[in-house]
Amino acid sequence: MQPLLKIQSVPISIEYKVQRAALQHQAKPATVNVTRQRGSLNIQRTPAQIKIDSYEARASAGQKSAARLSQEFAGEGRSAGYEATRTYAEDGNYLMDSKGSKSAIADLTTSKMIRMPQTVMTFMPSVRPEISATPGSLSFDPTMDKLTFDWNINHKPQLEYVPGSIEFSVAQYPEVIIEYVGSPIYVPPSADPNYVPPPGIDTSV
Repeated sequence: MQPLLKIQSVPISIEYKVQRAALQHQAKPATVNVTRQRGSLNIQRTPAQIKIDSYEARASAGQKSAARLSQEFAGEGRSAGYEATRTYAEDGNYLMDSKGSKSAIADLTTSKMIRMPQTVMTFMPSVRPEISATPGSLSFDPTMDKLTFDWNINHKPQLEYVPGSIEFSVAQYPEVIIEYVGSPIYVPPSADPNYVPPPGIDTSV
């Protein structure tokens, strides 16, 4: 005969969570501020110079200033005065040496007429102009870019200690499950469709 009851025991089920201890480090990230100073290029240029002094050249061609002409005329006047004084002295000496000769005056006049003045005409300069040259120069003064770094570093980090913990929870409580596994019980027994009367009992009444 098979058992009519099925008994099942369910044990308790416990879950637990473990939180490990930790040391948390909190620090602000370092920052840097970059400042750029742009470079430059300084170029200094001195142009070449050519100086032409044509004063003496123009003067030799007759193109003289008023001041120089006045100075030369004054010199020529003094020279003419000296020459006239010398000429008069020579003429007087000649007449004194002739001792009143009638032909002395005629000879003196004739000699003066024979003298021809010298005239020189020129239109070309006889003196070269003075030329002086100063070479030019070119210099470069470059200045490179300059970078400035300003670092902001937090030297005092914050430390926080988190303690460990254990958490328990009951996932399944213990229980006993009883289950009837037999056939149904009919009262009276004759209500069972599969009822078979015992031998010797008349069920026709």
